[in-house]
Amino acid sequence: MPLAWAEVTPATGMRDSFMLIESHAQAKGFADAAMAFMAAHAIAPTPQNFVIWYEYHAGRNPDLMRMVEIMLSNNRALDEAVLDDLYQAFFLSTREHQAVRETADRVQKTLRHVVRLVNQAQTDADSYGARLDSASGKVAQDVTALASLFEQLMQETREMAGRAERLGFRLQESASTIRNLERTLDDARREANTDGLTGLANRRAFDMALRELAGEALNSGDELSLLFIDVDYFKKFNDRWGHQVGDEALRLVADTLQQAVRGQDRPARYGGEEFAVLLPGTALNGAAVVGEHIRRAMERRVLELPELEDPITGITLSIGAANYDPGEPLADWLRRADMALYRAKEAGRNRVIAEMAYA
Repeated sequence: MPLAWAEVTPATGMRDSFMLIESHAQAKGFADAAMAFMAAHAIAPTPQNFVIWYEYHAGRNPDLMRMVEIMLSNNRALDEAVLDDLYQAFFLSTREHQAVRETADRVQKTLRHVVRLVNQAQTDADSYGARLDSASGKVAQDVTALASLFEQLMQETREMAGRAERLGFRLQESASTIRNLERTLDDARREANTDGLTGLANRRAFDMALRELAGEALNSGDELSLLFIDVDYFKKFNDRWGHQVGDEALRLVADTLQQAVRGQDRPARYGGEEFAVLLPGTALNGAAVVGEHIRRAMERRVLELPELEDPITGITLSIGAANYDPGEPLADWLRRADMALYRAKEAGRNRVIAEMAYA
């Protein structure tokens, strides 16, 4: 059965992973099964691992169960790296998730307020309708009371109009509140996932995309590759021109990446002068081609700044490529891409090296 990381909604830690309350007997049964499973597979009985296997045996998280079944069917070792990936994907709390929860709570409160307003409006309308029916009956019985009834209806109509106007104003306020909350959440999400210097996805967003795309590749059987990119001799670059010019060079690299990749590809600033690009639907040879395209494009770029007498040319990149072996620990995949990058540097820099998966 395939895995879909993209469908995973990470919980907020051990507390939230036990939201459904079992009976004492059920909880003991799940705990015993978790401990027995860890013992049978030589898994260290740490709190983190216990959470994973308790939830697995409780059967409440179909995505977690699906992923474990895939790993077991592929005879993947449940080692520390794999268990860490599982925990991070399904149980690790993040600021963004906290922001989502807080905003959702505020939206729910606002919507409850709207429902109360609408219900009140319905009550007013029902009351007004009842008064009209009553007035109609009285008119039919006693024509002489017509003037008095008209006055009462006009007064009730004015009060109804006033309540409706106040309702409309309050509904507008609630809608405005929801729109502001939505913008706040979007801003928080962008800030949390964006590198402030280059505008690319940051390391946090890269890690999330890594798990998402790896799960999709495991689901579909499609290829998935990764490029690790390093700016050659960047320390010397900073020493010669200063860090402000170095920052502009990093922005130029980021711009080159954005122009060189497709819409579905995921470029990111990995850290310092290192960048990464996730390439869904791309085999290793295709990743090498993309890397070469990026390398050549960067070679042609020129950095022109008002504070420089002459433009800076010849900024080069070393690039390592690695293809995802479905089900392997993500740390192993990253390590292979990093090794390919290291080999590119050792071979003289300004080149692309592809690293094959281990046999």
